[in-house]
Amino acid sequence: MSAPSRAVLRFLASIGRPAEAELYLSLYRAERPESFAVIAVDPEVLGVAGDALAVDLEFLAELGLSPILALASAEQAAQLAGGLARLVEASDPPGAADIARRGRIPIVLVASDGDLAALAAAVRTQKVVLLGPHGRMMRGGEPVSIVDLTTEADDLAGALSDPHRRLLERARALVDGVPHPLTVAVTSPLELLRELFTVRGAGTLVRRGTAVAAHGDLAAIDRDRLAALVEAAFGRPLRADFWSRPIERVYVAGDYRGAAVVSPTDEGPYLSKLAVDAPARGEGVGRDLWRALCRDYPTFYWRARAGNPIASWYQEQCDGMVKRGTWQVYWRGLEPTRIPAAVAAAEAAPADFD
Repeated sequence: MSAPSRAVLRFLASIGRPAEAELYLSLYRAERPESFAVIAVDPEVLGVAGDALAVDLEFLAELGLSPILALASAEQAAQLAGGLARLVEASDPPGAADIARRGRIPIVLVASDGDLAALAAAVRTQKVVLLGPHGRMMRGGEPVSIVDLTTEADDLAGALSDPHRRLLERARALVDGVPHPLTVAVTSPLELLRELFTVRGAGTLVRRGTAVAAHGDLAAIDRDRLAALVEAAFGRPLRADFWSRPIERVYVAGDYRGAAVVSPTDEGPYLSKLAVDAPARGEGVGRDLWRALCRDYPTFYWRARAGNPIASWYQEQCDGMVKRGTWQVYWRGLEPTRIPAAVAAAEAAPADFD
C-alpha cells in the first residue's frame, strides 16, 4: 500500500466522516497545486503547537497537497523547517507556485497583511487560513462558525474580544485585498485538518455572502444551467419528468453556484433539491441558500441518502430525523402530529435521477 493510501485511511478513520473527507480531498486535488491554501502562521503557534503543525503538514504532503506557508520571520521559518527538510522549501512570493507544483511546501516570509493579500492574489488561492493559538472566534462563550462580511461583520465586531475583533478586521482586509473571491478561515493547529476536510469545519470562516434570488416558477430560470448544476452536484442525470412536477419556489445562488428547489405537497413544503457546485462547497454558498430557505419557510421537510456527504450537516440543521430504508427523512418546524405523514410522503416521493 502506498504512503498516500495509508494517510488517507488514517485520516478517514480519525475524522469519522469518510464521505466528507473524500469530497474535499477530490476538490483540493482538482485545483492547481499552488491554489490549495495559504496558511499564515501566528508566531505563537510555533511555540505552543509547532509539533502539531508539523504533523499536519506531513499529512497534507502525503495526500499530495502543498499549502503555502506564510511566516513573519526567518527565525520562525528555520524553526518550522528543521524537522521538515524533505517537505518544505524557502521561497519568495514569485517562486511559491513553482515549488508547490513540484510537490513541496513553500515557506514565504510576509512582513504585513498587505504582503499576505498580494501572495494570495498571486497564486489565486480561494482560501487563506489564519492559524493561531486560540482557534475560532467566540461570541458570548459560543463559537462563531461563519461570518458574512456583507451582513454580519459590523454587529459581530462589538460582541467579540479585542483579539478576535482584530482577527475579524484582518480577515476583512484580506478578503477586500484580492481581486477574486476569497474565504479566510480562523483556526488552530489542533483543528486544521478538521477545518479543511469537513462540512462543519472547526474554525470561523469569514467571507462575503453570495446573493440568493428566489423565483416562484421556472420562467426566469435558465433550466439548462440549473439542470447541469444539479446533475453535477449529485453525479447522476435527472429524470426526464423532473421539471414537469409542481414547483413552488426555486432559489439560485450567485451565477448558478448553488440552487434549492421547493415543491408543494399536502404535508407542507418539500425541499426537493439542494445543490452546490463542487468549488463552492467550502465557501459557505450552501449556508447562504439555507438561510434564504429558512427565512421563507419556517416549516419544511426533505430526504437524503445516508451516504450523502452533507448528511451530518443536515442532522445539525433539522429538528428531527428518522431512517427509512435507504433514506433519511428530516424536518424543521413540523408539529408532531404531522411528522408521520411527512415521512411517508418523503419515502413515496418519485425518484429524481435515472
